[in-house]
Amino acid sequence: MHFQDHRHAAWRGFAGLVLLGLAQQACALSAQQVYARAAASVVALDILDADGQRIAERSATRVGEGRFVTACEDLQSGATLQLRAGQDTAPAQLGARDRERNLCELLAAQAGPPLVPQPVLPQAGQRVFAISNALGLGVGISEGVVAGLRQDAAGSLIQFTAPISPGSEGGALLDAQGQLIAILDYRRRDGQNVNFGAPVAWLQELAARAAADAAQLARLDAGHALARQAQWPALAAHAAQWLAAQPGQADALRFAAEAARALRQPTEELNAWRALRRARPQDVEAGLDLAQALLLQEQLAEAGTLARQLVVEHAGEAQTHWLLARALHANGDLDAAESAYRRALAANPWLVGAYRGLATLAQARNDHGAAVAIFARLSGLYPDEVWPRQQLVGALLRAQDFARAHTELQNLPPAQTDNAEAWALRGVVAARMGRPEAAVQALRTSLAREPQQDQAWVQAELGAALVGLERYPEAIAALREAVRSAPDSTLWRVRLADTLRLGGRATEALAIAQQLTAEQADSAAHWGLLGRVLVTLDRHAEALPALERALQTDARDADLWAPLVLVHQNLGQHPQAAEALRRLRERDPARADLVYRSLVLPYGENR
Repeated sequence: MHFQDHRHAAWRGFAGLVLLGLAQQACALSAQQVYARAAASVVALDILDADGQRIAERSATRVGEGRFVTACEDLQSGATLQLRAGQDTAPAQLGARDRERNLCELLAAQAGPPLVPQPVLPQAGQRVFAISNALGLGVGISEGVVAGLRQDAAGSLIQFTAPISPGSEGGALLDAQGQLIAILDYRRRDGQNVNFGAPVAWLQELAARAAADAAQLARLDAGHALARQAQWPALAAHAAQWLAAQPGQADALRFAAEAARALRQPTEELNAWRALRRARPQDVEAGLDLAQALLLQEQLAEAGTLARQLVVEHAGEAQTHWLLARALHANGDLDAAESAYRRALAANPWLVGAYRGLATLAQARNDHGAAVAIFARLSGLYPDEVWPRQQLVGALLRAQDFARAHTELQNLPPAQTDNAEAWALRGVVAARMGRPEAAVQALRTSLAREPQQDQAWVQAELGAALVGLERYPEAIAALREAVRSAPDSTLWRVRLADTLRLGGRATEALAIAQQLTAEQADSAAHWGLLGRVLVTLDRHAEALPALERALQTDARDADLWAPLVLVHQNLGQHPQAAEALRRLRERDPARADLVYRSLVLPYGENR
């Protein structure tokens, strides 16, 4: 049977179910009874990447034989979809789409009972139940009441108080008789337990509305296909043709902006986002997209102004507070940024970006304990994900709690214990714990795994571990590979030059240091590197101004005061050497004693 025929037959069945639902006598059920009756009709929906890995997870509600409904947001034609009920999985295809109402039909050969619809709109105060795959933890139930009917551009949405979370979208909202009254929609977050559902009566209109929108959907699918294939000039042309036919069309403007970003056309990108904001001034997503682009292009003043406006317009929307926090953070207003991050989390406790912002603030304040606490919370919220625990390990490394970092690595999800990232972190932890041989082995194991998220970083850590073993030729080779993998990173070039210096190849190091200071004349790290290289080459008179210039920018760096003592001693400037030694002792007494014994005493100076 063709999908179209299948759909018509299914909708006839749906109408029969409606009549059945209306004929049933009202009989209130307990939460346990509702769950027992309806849970098998709600399944998990996995969105998979090209390699079959899950990249997003939500819910889908069974409304007929082989037919499900979910939320349309982020679903594209050609996406790889999979329905999952317990251990049973089935591939799914995208059917009819009503994007304005955020409802999409899914077609899949997965047997099970459909829910009985109740198309009559509920009344405020009516008891309801939400069944969904919240947070990807499996199908569960929550209870609340109908708060009211709220008018939307597409019709009347059902507002309710039953708690839902990311992953709930596409789940079922049921009345006290276990009948389907709405499909859950998690897009709007206007306050605590302020949730919305699309009325079940809309499902009867889904096919007709999708057919009426067929031309627009074809344009949309063509745009998504070009984006997936990274055909950015073609996508820009497609968007331009669409806008010529329909000026101000939102999807076309989004494609124009995405193409401009990929083509590195910042003015054109901002023009497209601004046009979208003008076309849809009440749409929070249009404002968020523009603010995000302004932040990425470091137009912080305009980004901050827009974010404040969005906070006023959509006070309960977590993303607006998060964007304001990022703008404040970038401008250095850290206390206000922290307050905005916390307001974002009050509106949406699952907003990972806000947690990361708080952790970054904590690290900037050297409050490593707070950063550790934040990533520990994220590890608890997402126990089956590897990235929170990786971030936690990184925070523990910065806090120098190497033993706990080692322990956390033992608690990685089983599927993640042998991947590249896990081995890289094991290598870094081993290096910090003074086990360079184990570090080298783990980092090389990481490099042998695929894919590599940040091969340059792993190569650089390998180089550092090899330096600890004084295996300089291998360390230099690893750091050269880091530079090759990330040619724009000055950090790896600094490390390569320092390793060349230590490995007896100071002349090569000098060329890199001179190039770095020419490129970034205000960098203390680059002038300090140049000074150290010149000291190694016994060119003390040239090293002195380089070290002094570095210390003018960063006087806290003990690695600069130590060679400065040597330079002054070699130039016969003993009072200056004594002052440099005093400054070093303020920062690192143990190192100052070592420098004193090795550099000052041989000159017969009084301590």
